[in-house]
Amino acid sequence: MTLDALTPLLRCPACGAALSLDRVPQPDPEAGDCGVLRCPCAADYPVLDGVPILRTGRLDRRSIADDLVLAPGPDVAAVVSAVEAGRALGALVDLLAAPLCPWPLNRVGAGRRLSLLGPLRSAGLALRRRRVHAMLRHRDGLTAEDWLATFYLHAPEVYDPFNYFFFRFGTPRHLATLGLVSALPADASPVLDLACGYGHLAHTLSALGRAVVGLDQNVHQAWLARHYVAPGAAFVCADASRPLPFADAAFGAAVCSDAFHYVRDKGGAVAELDRVSAGGPLLFPTVGNALVGSPDGHELAPDAYRALFDGWHVRVTSDDAVFAHYREGLGPDLSGPDADVDGAKWLAIAATKGDPDCLLRDHGPLDAGPGGWPHAAGRLALNPLYEREPGGDRRALRMPSPWYEAENGGVREYMPAVVGEGEALTTALVARAAAVGLPERYARPRRPWTQRADRALTRAVRRVRG
Repeated sequence: MTLDALTPLLRCPACGAALSLDRVPQPDPEAGDCGVLRCPCAADYPVLDGVPILRTGRLDRRSIADDLVLAPGPDVAAVVSAVEAGRALGALVDLLAAPLCPWPLNRVGAGRRLSLLGPLRSAGLALRRRRVHAMLRHRDGLTAEDWLATFYLHAPEVYDPFNYFFFRFGTPRHLATLGLVSALPADASPVLDLACGYGHLAHTLSALGRAVVGLDQNVHQAWLARHYVAPGAAFVCADASRPLPFADAAFGAAVCSDAFHYVRDKGGAVAELDRVSAGGPLLFPTVGNALVGSPDGHELAPDAYRALFDGWHVRVTSDDAVFAHYREGLGPDLSGPDADVDGAKWLAIAATKGDPDCLLRDHGPLDAGPGGWPHAAGRLALNPLYEREPGGDRRALRMPSPWYEAENGGVREYMPAVVGEGEALTTALVARAAAVGLPERYARPRRPWTQRADRALTRAVRRVRG
């Protein structure tokens, strides 16, 4: 979806009025398609490299894990002024650069804290800005992996975001999401991907021919999704907890995957999704259950989630049930009644105000994507989790970190342990998610050296600890 096609769907988050796009050519080609979205209420919103930023206040760079401010960002009004003055490239660099915490110091809590102190943070940001600026000059030869490595491999994050995002294709959560989303009725209307992250779901939907608009509060995520992960979709930087910056009935459906439990005002979010989708359908894969385990975000119990959809036809099932059906080549069974899901950590919710028989039914065999598998949509390639064995003619399934294995070790239950080097990407490999549909510019031929070194360091520490 182009910026011109997206603009009629946009509305001012302050007053709800339609916006007009005023393109502003930039002297630096690396800045891309830039402009200002203007509202009759006198509010202006910048467009940086094709991504509208429909927020107010400061655009801080925050930690993915705990929302800590890693680096103060520019104010939205300052970004508008930069675009109007022909300095959009500098604003884009500022929003893509993150503080520097070199490996392996970023594996140590004291190292992370030290890197966020005033002078060290300023020096690290200056180095990062130079790096990002150089990357933008050569952007056509880079991949999503290059950018994710820059964002996270030398960053003061408190968990494992590079592996979490880069190795997402083919994980149980992602396949469960695709399973639930396969229940969407065929429709030419665009789909809203709320809290879209780096656009993994948008990539698959777009590759299957759906028009998609992704929304995320982080500029760097919406930007990478727009240019490397799902370039056929459109992306907006906005706050999901505020009125959504879209026209009434702008979408035919909405999805919020692995994020709804982080939303504080869930009732307000459902009301806004109702408005922009004209009664749904709404799909919420991977929603945390407050009755099970440690709370993640602002989780609710299953009955509390159901209560959010008063007046809707709603079904609450478990991610595990949806995933089990998907592994058998089946869409979700939403025919009901609801099973007892109080003991399931991850829930899947489907709701509509339309004909319930269109959504809340047993969806039977999958029929989208190569061989009927949605996860094969895109450029079919070996899953990046497979690495070439030294001096061998095989590729082995490798967990990139202990944290990743704890979160996604279930892939071992369906992915083969090894595949032959150059082995044909058969239907059997697709069925086991060893072959997946990737974006064109997603992975580079070899893993970053820091990832290989980090894995070696982790193994050494584990051996020492006995």
